[in-house]
Amino acid sequence: MRKRVTLLIVAFLSVANTYVRAQNRMISGTITDVQGAPVTGSVVVKGTPGIGTTSSATGTFSLSVPQSADSLMVSAVGYQRQSVAISTSPMRIRMQADGSLNLNEVVVVGYGTQRKGDLTAPVATVDMDQAVKRTVAAPMEALQGTVTGVQVVSSGAPGAAPTVRIRGVGSFNNESPLYVVDGMFMNDISFLNPNDIADMSVLKDASGAAIYGVRAANGVVIVTTKKGKLNMKPRITYNGYVGFQTPNNVLEMADGAQYAAYAIAKGEKGIVDASVAKFGGQADNPVMNTDWYGALLRSGAMITNHNVDIQGGSEKITYTFGANYLDQDGIMDAKNYVRRYNIRMQAEAKVFDWLKVGVTAHLNNFKNFSPNNAAFRQAYFASPLYPVYDESLELAKPVKFGTSQSLGINSGFWFNNPLATAYYNHNENKGFQVLPNAYVEAQFWNNKLTFRSQISQRYQSTHGIQYTPVYYIDNNQRSDRSYLRSAQTRNTDYILDNLLTYRDGAGPHHWTILLGQSVREERWRETWVSANDVPESSEFWYVGQGAQGTGSATGYGEGGFRNSGVSYFTRGTYDYDNKYLLTATFRADGSSKYQTKWGYFPSVGLGWVISRENFMQDQSLFDNLKIRGSWGLLGNDAIQPNAGYAIVNSGNNTSGIFGSVGSTNGTRIPGYTVNRFFTQVRWEVVEEWDGGLDFAMLNNRLNGTVDYYHRETRDLAFSRPLPFMWDQVYGNWGRVANSGWEIGLNWNDKAGDFGYSIGVNATTLKNRVIDLGGLANIMNGFPEWSAEFPARIEEGQPINYYYGYEVAGVYQNQAEINADPIASKYNQANPGGPIQPGYLKFKDQNDNGELDQADRINLGNYLPKFTYGLNLALNYKQFDFSTVLQGVSGNKIHNLNRAMRRKYGQMNADAAFIEGLWTGEGSTNSYPSAQGSVAPWNLQASSFFVESGAYLRVQNIQLGYSFDLKKSIPVRIYATADRPFIFTKYNGFTPEVSGMGYDANVYPVSSTYSLGMRVTF
Repeated sequence: MRKRVTLLIVAFLSVANTYVRAQNRMISGTITDVQGAPVTGSVVVKGTPGIGTTSSATGTFSLSVPQSADSLMVSAVGYQRQSVAISTSPMRIRMQADGSLNLNEVVVVGYGTQRKGDLTAPVATVDMDQAVKRTVAAPMEALQGTVTGVQVVSSGAPGAAPTVRIRGVGSFNNESPLYVVDGMFMNDISFLNPNDIADMSVLKDASGAAIYGVRAANGVVIVTTKKGKLNMKPRITYNGYVGFQTPNNVLEMADGAQYAAYAIAKGEKGIVDASVAKFGGQADNPVMNTDWYGALLRSGAMITNHNVDIQGGSEKITYTFGANYLDQDGIMDAKNYVRRYNIRMQAEAKVFDWLKVGVTAHLNNFKNFSPNNAAFRQAYFASPLYPVYDESLELAKPVKFGTSQSLGINSGFWFNNPLATAYYNHNENKGFQVLPNAYVEAQFWNNKLTFRSQISQRYQSTHGIQYTPVYYIDNNQRSDRSYLRSAQTRNTDYILDNLLTYRDGAGPHHWTILLGQSVREERWRETWVSANDVPESSEFWYVGQGAQGTGSATGYGEGGFRNSGVSYFTRGTYDYDNKYLLTATFRADGSSKYQTKWGYFPSVGLGWVISRENFMQDQSLFDNLKIRGSWGLLGNDAIQPNAGYAIVNSGNNTSGIFGSVGSTNGTRIPGYTVNRFFTQVRWEVVEEWDGGLDFAMLNNRLNGTVDYYHRETRDLAFSRPLPFMWDQVYGNWGRVANSGWEIGLNWNDKAGDFGYSIGVNATTLKNRVIDLGGLANIMNGFPEWSAEFPARIEEGQPINYYYGYEVAGVYQNQAEINADPIASKYNQANPGGPIQPGYLKFKDQNDNGELDQADRINLGNYLPKFTYGLNLALNYKQFDFSTVLQGVSGNKIHNLNRAMRRKYGQMNADAAFIEGLWTGEGSTNSYPSAQGSVAPWNLQASSFFVESGAYLRVQNIQLGYSFDLKKSIPVRIYATADRPFIFTKYNGFTPEVSGMGYDANVYPVSSTYSLGMRVTF
């Protein structure tokens, strides 16, 4: 009987199952983000949570759903949950990034991770999906306009690293942040492929960065590369693009006719006559009209980047492999490029439930050919009245380059042929870099206690070759003997970290304690050799007895350093009911660089999640609201080490000759002097406090963050003169402060198939020198021009502000000159070169009727007072569009291109300068006359040469289209324009000038246009 009942039940279930299947239907599809990258997420029939599935590593899914079902609910970590209508064809579901604060998102911090909702420090996370949209060779360039508090100044030269500043400049020695790549300390990450980066966090304040002690004064950028996942089927992703670069915002120079008129007006008609006699035309219309920038620059410089990434994992092992190739030519029409190969490997094995081991390795092979940037300076100087090539020059070899000497202009350096300068240049660096690390991680006590030990290493070997062949252009621009310099450099660094972490909780109480110990060593060594009369063929570029090339060296040298350190650190976090937050860190750093061996760096951060309070439960405006504050100390050991020993000086200055009689020379007796001044240098210390507000509102559609920060650098290190002596002593003398506001807002929303997000960010900066150790000021500036056009460091002023006179207009007539006490006194003292109509008028700041030192003022400096960015992203069905704008204001640029006329009056000028010259009463009140443009009076350091560095740049535009190949292979094709437009009033190639803002013709930034594809198998 029981058997019959069982058979009846089985038969009934079989029939029921067949009936249900007949009432169901199969659907399938692919889940990706708006850029086409696969997303692993949950797919559930709306209203029926029991029917659902999870998409695979490639984003594909299939599901049997009832005939009556009409929509799905799709969700994934980090993306907005959405309802999607069911269709019969393979579905394409595009997930949009969640605009909320993602409070449960894990954020990488120093030596660990934290929930974003638990952070008490302003840690900025970089959206790498957005970052990889840009066709940039260096990852940090992708941060322009996207992260508050971070200024990135790009360089146009291929392979050149950008300048990165976090919350201003607090040191005269070093302004670059610390980069931590998978645990290894780095000074630059330009070698990395952006597609290899999984997470990037920027620790901006002392509370977040103090865990890195003496290396963290300028902020910390933590980079974690991609890793595989457990139980992940192999996934292969290709992402690559091909594009071309073209010069942007090319500076228009005076043409031949304009230059000729300008030369004649200055009384240099002989230059024009020489050009007309040799090349033809008339004085007012010469035949020769060379566009030197047009000849020096090229459009269509290629850039290509190809990346393959393989990820996967089993129940016990995860792995990833990545390969990348970058090939970028420079826009200078000469040999300049970067070629880079990257290989990344990672594997992690779960040996036991409580133990895992892992290894990661980055291999970087590179070859850079650096341009001779002097060619850009010379192109500004070069007269358009002689040609690039001149076949009539019999002595020119091996290429018949033209010379300014044919016009009677003494070539020197500044008037050399710029194309020849670029052509006769061989500056090659090639080498490789290996970054391996290995770690073991064990968990005990129900995973509450974790021990991790990791060793990270870096080895880099670089071979640099500089070669100058034999050539002749004129008596000044020539090389009578070939020259070779070959240099080998080696960097060997390692870091050993041991970390013990305890996590636990009881009811609403949660806490984490980290104990850590770290040992590091850094070594650098360079060996170089030089030789003359080396054959031009590279197969002979070897120096040494028995070598294939030159047998004897004309020069040899070595250099190097070795630094080591040991550190102990701890961090504790505590929260009560995810409502009241506390983070405290402490690091003790020992260093071999200083006589003071140990430094101590504490920090503390507090947070209050107001939105979790009972009195906030009935409101519907805020989804999350948190206030936080932090304080801490940071260190900067990127300064000179101790000179803790006596310096003995010898040579002719300390020696004498004794016993000379008549024509008989005496005996040289060597002498010595001892520098008795010892330096007691220690690391610079930054004290910083920060107050911030994080919020999400309007159903998480609007989220934002607001911070106010104040950073003060103490023990600022620099050299100061000794009383009554020429010697200087290096020590910790000063203080500098940086303060400002950071604001970031982001709006995300979706209406049917149309989704969009808008983000804005803004940062203010106030930089001030507080103390110079009793010095009134320090003069600084561009190396060759610091005397004529100085920058100044002074208490109460920004670092390195431009120091000079304020231009109040232009003298329009003689009566105005006679009525001005300053001009009258000057003319009485200088009857041979008096002030004339068309000369600049300088403001008498103290109204004493004289132009003196007291009339020089702060003319601005290179640090922007305001930086900002705007990000817009749209997606509709299978199309997506995004754009990024970024800009700065409140900064100044010292236009040395124009200011160099002080010494080189025969140089050319940009067209705006020539067209703006004063030509008579009332013509202009801004520019001097042609004759006045070379008069010493007008070439003093003044606001005439200091221009606004403000700009707004369209940083990136991208349009993409996503579709599926057969077998649900997601593909995205895209077109990108990087840096296509810039809006600026600056009279130069680019307002992005590194260093102290002195523009002596930097390598221009280019626009890049490319087509790319991403496909995942």
